[in-house]
Amino acid sequence: MAESHKFKNQEIVEVGTIEGDLVLNRCRSIVPKEGNEIVVTRQVEVKGDTVFEGSLRAQSLSANGNSIRIRGNLSVESLAENRRGGLTVEGNAKGQGFRAGSTLSIGENLECSSASGGASVRVGGNAKVLKMSGGGSVKVEGDAEIDRVSGGGSVKIEGKCDIGELSAGGSGKITKGKIGKISVGGSFKSEDAVEAEEINVGGSVALGAGSKIGSIDVGGTLRTEGDLTFDDIDVGGKVDIDGAAHGATVDVGGKFITSGPLTLTGDLEVGGKIDIGGNLKCDRKIKVGGTATVNGRIDTFRIIVGAQIDADYVRAEDGFRLGRRAEVTCNVESPEILIRERARTRSLYGDDIRIEERARVGSVYGRKVYIEREAIIEGEILYTESLDAESDVRFREEPRKVDSLPPPEQMQ
Repeated sequence: MAESHKFKNQEIVEVGTIEGDLVLNRCRSIVPKEGNEIVVTRQVEVKGDTVFEGSLRAQSLSANGNSIRIRGNLSVESLAENRRGGLTVEGNAKGQGFRAGSTLSIGENLECSSASGGASVRVGGNAKVLKMSGGGSVKVEGDAEIDRVSGGGSVKIEGKCDIGELSAGGSGKITKGKIGKISVGGSFKSEDAVEAEEINVGGSVALGAGSKIGSIDVGGTLRTEGDLTFDDIDVGGKVDIDGAAHGATVDVGGKFITSGPLTLTGDLEVGGKIDIGGNLKCDRKIKVGGTATVNGRIDTFRIIVGAQIDADYVRAEDGFRLGRRAEVTCNVESPEILIRERARTRSLYGDDIRIEERARVGSVYGRKVYIEREAIIEGEILYTESLDAESDVRFREEPRKVDSLPPPEQMQ
């Protein structure tokens, strides 16, 4: 039958291999008799602050002290725990679980099912863990393979990560890797490319070049240092992509900016302004409350802009609508075109064109054209079926009915 080896109130205890339990009560320093490892076949129980001057291998470690330190590796079959204070392992740690009332600190690599610290968790090497949590913060200096990691304040991964779920009350920061779901109350940042299925952040997000994200939901700002591929973006404030962007849908309350082209398979809806550094292609609807500046063409299904469009050309497969007092600096092609009152545009080419009162338009090419009072047509007007003009419409050239319209690229 295994014995219980007990030591009490000793400054230094020398032990070798213990067949049974090792019980330490207020013993300050535990020293291996031979080599640099202490082996206990069953449980190690510790009361008070204790330092193991070497590696420790046991079935389990149960402690209740301000500080438990292992000056080597720690290997347990089940749980290593210091319920009251900190647990420090200067080398590697391997077991089912590691738990500390305050700080859990692993100097090198950590491999276990669960690791937690009431205040924080620190890993100096790599971490391979199913679940890791820190009441205040979590930091892994090497690579991290973790199913779920959470920090009440912050989570920081300095190596490459492969994480199922990352959550932090304050901030999250990684270098690169893959994450399933990211939930952060304050800010999240990746230094290099990250692949994630979902990002949900209350404040700000900064992503490295080449990141690929599923859904992005940010209360404040989203910024990338290079190209971004995504499914959906929903941001309350500003999006600034320093590169090209390719995704499904965009819904932004403030500004949306890219330095390269933007390609979308869904809708683009922005409350403020957009500034695109290349062509803009959107398979569904574009709706911009303010100004749309595009360094290239706009090709979309339907477009509605409240203030201004500055682009090389606009083509909408279904419809085009320009708000009151708004302005377009390029030609527009669309089956249905509505220019609201006092708006200003270049030439228009479409099937059904309506120009409201006091608007100013370049040339007009359409099947059916309706022009309200006091509008000004500064170029030619060609129509194939009907032209209805209210009183005081000003034509610089006499309107002409034609059998067929010239191709859109020949608009004046």
